[in-house]
Amino acid sequence: MIKRRSFIHQASMLAAAASAFGFTFEQSQSHHFSTQPKNKNRMLQHNVFFYLKEGVNAGQKLAFEKGMKHFLSSVSEIDHWEIGIAAGTAPREVVDHSFDYNLTVRFTSIANHNIYQEHPAHAVFINDFAELWQQVKVYDVEIL
Repeated sequence: MIKRRSFIHQASMLAAAASAFGFTFEQSQSHHFSTQPKNKNRMLQHNVFFYLKEGVNAGQKLAFEKGMKHFLSSVSEIDHWEIGIAAGTAPREVVDHSFDYNLTVRFTSIANHNIYQEHPAHAVFINDFAELWQQVKVYDVEIL
């Protein structure tokens, strides 16, 4: 009985601590638990995959990265952004390692995403670097 009380006490303390840091626990239909911010407004996640042309050199890639960082830092409507490259995970039939860069941008609203799309810095970035890519794929996701 003492072990059970200890477990219940520890679980209560964990829930209280999570709540104090602004998280609530929600159980999904698949019975997995996740933490969700208290702000229930759904965010938009804009995922961009860049497939560069053959022959793009290290200097051009560095300029591309710097240009992307400068552009993203210029748009105040962006809530959060990250730049990545294909991970060195094991090849599997469902994994696409063929892209060169990934850009993940989060917005608090579709309206902010629309401002980003029309932002002059976005147009400058495309104009300056479009010659480096052969393909771009975009996946826009509403975070649940």
